[in-house]
Amino acid sequence: MKFLKSKKKKENEVSEEKLEQQRREKTAQQWIPIADIEGNIVYRKDNILVGALRVQPENLNLLSDREKRRKVESLAEELNGERESLQIFCIGRPVDLNNYLEWLQEKAKMEQDFTRKQVLKGYIQQASQMAASGEITERRFYIMITKKYEKRAEEELMNRLNELQTKLSTAELTTNICKDDELMDLFCLFANPIQASFEKTEIRMDLPSILR
Repeated sequence: MKFLKSKKKKENEVSEEKLEQQRREKTAQQWIPIADIEGNIVYRKDNILVGALRVQPENLNLLSDREKRRKVESLAEELNGERESLQIFCIGRPVDLNNYLEWLQEKAKMEQDFTRKQVLKGYIQQASQMAASGEITERRFYIMITKKYEKRAEEELMNRLNELQTKLSTAELTTNICKDDELMDLFCLFANPIQASFEKTEIRMDLPSILR
């Protein structure tokens, strides 16, 4: 009888521990501070709106010292009039070679020459290994701005994004306002920048038939 009571007490203790663990655990939706992404705007749970510009990188090493100085001075002049805060965000991600692989596969299917098919097969295998390894990365640059949620906050945020895009274009930088899918990709990239969802792409080549 004492054994049954002690066993029942132990089961109750385990169940209480499990309940406490369940209270502490949070779902992904509860953990992420984002309520919604709609209309190129991120709605945070703390009533803050977020918008982002993606800035395309430019290799300054290809420019002369005079051109470098002119670009830097032009960018500084355009950003000098900014009175509200902004955040410059840079992150690396594995290069996406899916489109390149699809193009190679399509070209290999249409190619009639066997030697060229073998060359394309080598390119496909090399690109597949590079994509799967995740060793080759690209740097992505973003400018993020925030706005407290209030009346006409969405309109004011989009206006500021457009104005900032115009200023950067004047400074000879290529930018684009991040849309909903790009914003989701940005947050996924921030949460897990190393992992790449690329699969190994393989294509099988058949030897040409031998004429008898």
